[in-house]
Amino acid sequence: MNRRFQKKLAACFTPPPPVGKAAFLARLPQPTLSLGQFVGGQARYIQKQTWLLSLVVLVPVLWGTDLWITAALLPFLVPLAVSEGAKSTLYGMEELETASRFSRKSVLLARLCLIGTFHAVLLLALTLLLGGSQGLSLGRTGAYLLAPYLLTAWGSLWLSRRLRGREVLYGATALAVLASGSYSAAVFLADDLFALGALPWWSLAVALLAAALIGEGIAFAKRIKEDTWNLSFET
Repeated sequence: MNRRFQKKLAACFTPPPPVGKAAFLARLPQPTLSLGQFVGGQARYIQKQTWLLSLVVLVPVLWGTDLWITAALLPFLVPLAVSEGAKSTLYGMEELETASRFSRKSVLLARLCLIGTFHAVLLLALTLLLGGSQGLSLGRTGAYLLAPYLLTAWGSLWLSRRLRGREVLYGATALAVLASGSYSAAVFLADDLFALGALPWWSLAVALLAAALIGEGIAFAKRIKEDTWNLSFET
């Protein structure tokens, strides 16, 4: 088709600019929920099994199991969070959520923050409960618990920006198995890694993983698609 004709055809069918758009949007009802109410309300939409399965990591402690088994179980908390984050994609609800009252970004980040906070409380409780076991200080106990969890969380977020749907969940689960297996093997085969002299390296690893996780979380938040007709409190 002739380019000149194409331009004229496009000009004929160009929609006129909207009239009174700003006034119309100003008349629409705005959400009255506060940030705290919104985040708290999202807790009801997180599956109960996600909370219950997260508590499984407390079972070995109650049975008197040592620190190492508990630390090897912690990476499996991450796929639980990933399953909540990928729920809309898994069930084909991603497009519908972009037209809901609250933006998909707000909903997803609120639920992930709730689960992340719950995991943080669990990690703190485990550190306090296991502190002193095997003659370890609270600092060493926390470092040994955090390292495998943070590694899995960072790797799963990295995967979530490159995979979609069930692939993300499968990848996070595989990463959890790898992190757990490698950690367990190190406990039995490389005792020097857990000597007191190696604590600065563990602390450095935890700090680097935490920084990498925060950076990956920011990149993940920016990746989430937004839709202009969401009427969220963040607008």
